[in-house]
Amino acid sequence: MDPRLHIIVTTENGKTKTFVMSKRILRRIMAIVSVVFVVSTIAGVTYSIENFSLKGKINHLESNVSVLSSEKEGLKHHVVSLEEKAKAQLTGAYGELNQRSQIIDSILSVLEITPAPQTTDMESTNLNKGGPFTKISDNSLEELILKVDRDIQTLRPIPLGYPVKFKRISSSFGRRTDPMNGESAFHEGLDLSGLTGAIVKATADGKVVERGRNSTYGWYVRIDHGNDFSTMYAHNSKITVSRGSKINRGDIIAHLGSTGRSTGPHLHYEIRYKNKPINPAKFVNINKLVSLASG
Repeated sequence: MDPRLHIIVTTENGKTKTFVMSKRILRRIMAIVSVVFVVSTIAGVTYSIENFSLKGKINHLESNVSVLSSEKEGLKHHVVSLEEKAKAQLTGAYGELNQRSQIIDSILSVLEITPAPQTTDMESTNLNKGGPFTKISDNSLEELILKVDRDIQTLRPIPLGYPVKFKRISSSFGRRTDPMNGESAFHEGLDLSGLTGAIVKATADGKVVERGRNSTYGWYVRIDHGNDFSTMYAHNSKITVSRGSKINRGDIIAHLGSTGRSTGPHLHYEIRYKNKPINPAKFVNINKLVSLASG
């Protein structure tokens, strides 16, 4: 048996050519072709799978990009909405603060009090100070906040409003006929007639410097408010604060009574400036403005 393979090729003009090839070589060639075919097929299938997977990832990314783009637009609209709301709130806050500033100015004008000027580091000592330098801008709202803050600090030690709910003013500040002996005398405060046990409140921030009882004032409380202001609350039935106590405006300090030199239940209320009695009338009559200013 011939181990060779004869290949006869006929040309167009009828001539023939014969090629002789070993069957073993042919088998090797066929094996190589088969391997190449298999490898090519695997490579093609792998490429197709990877290409399909890549297209899936691209589609997923495109979908994510679309979602993110939509979320971005939503966030932009939200930011714009927040900015508009913030502007509206800022405008409202400025208007409210400006109204309070005008009320405080009215209070200070009625009381004939000039707010203390704002001090700067140029006007005061630079000892025992430090920290980073932060310049205050010329923003009008910021200036208004600083002004209101200074004015409120001016108002804090000033006794304002009535200290008790009362039926009537039974005796005003100034000259009067003494109710006990009928002689002409000078009354250093207001007598506010009311019900025994009615709550008596402090009319400004301060500190209790005296509390006790004597034959003239009965049970009494004296509060030092600083800036040379002090107040006296006398003829009480009960004292509810101790000497040295820190007091805020509106705190309960006593209960109305008729102790000491008194003809009936009332509160004797004094305001002193530099230890001299002053007429409380204009200080008590602006209590409505005080409540508006404090918000």
